[in-house]
Amino acid sequence: MIRAFRTILVLPLIAAAAGAQAYNYPALQTPVLVEREYNFAAASASRAGTSLLVQWREALSPGWQSTLEGGLGAPPSEAARLILGGTIAWQARRAKDDFPLDVALTGGLGLSIAGGNSVVRLPVGAVVGHTFDLQDGFRITPFVHPRLSIDRCSECREGRLPDGKLSVDVDVGADFMLTPQISLRVAALLGGSPYVGGSSSVGLSLAWTPKGLKK
Repeated sequence: MIRAFRTILVLPLIAAAAGAQAYNYPALQTPVLVEREYNFAAASASRAGTSLLVQWREALSPGWQSTLEGGLGAPPSEAARLILGGTIAWQARRAKDDFPLDVALTGGLGLSIAGGNSVVRLPVGAVVGHTFDLQDGFRITPFVHPRLSIDRCSECREGRLPDGKLSVDVDVGADFMLTPQISLRVAALLGGSPYVGGSSSVGLSLAWTPKGLKK
């Protein structure tokens, strides 16, 4: 098991391209699952333009979490894309003295639509990170989120791209907890799927956990 997670940590160094969830933006998933979270995010990529989305994370049972997300992508000189997606995550490991990393396994389904062209993505991967306590109650959690994604494009067969491909997606980011209810999150997506304006992107979000619920 430990060898497998060591391999996951090395993936970002060997990955030559990366994609996002339903569009070209980081998944913004931390390695520690939450009981409930509302995440308001914006991302920017040179060829994919700007995307705005909302993510709702909810605990399903001990160790399991669901995510639903929706938003809009605005590629340059193209029609806006509707973004929809969902993810299931499982808390595979919590940090301990003998293994100082939190690990969550993820699997999801993402869809982006513009006109008659739709792109479907099926990403599976793992989020690995560690939380560091800072002064005055602040915390920072650096994380990496490598995943494989099966992508399908409805109108790519007639163009230069195949209608299906396997992508490697890698997020590198950090979550900065300001209070038990509020966190700032930033992540970079290395590469990008050619179906949705392949290019590296950067995402920034504000995550809110309702009072009385633990992160």
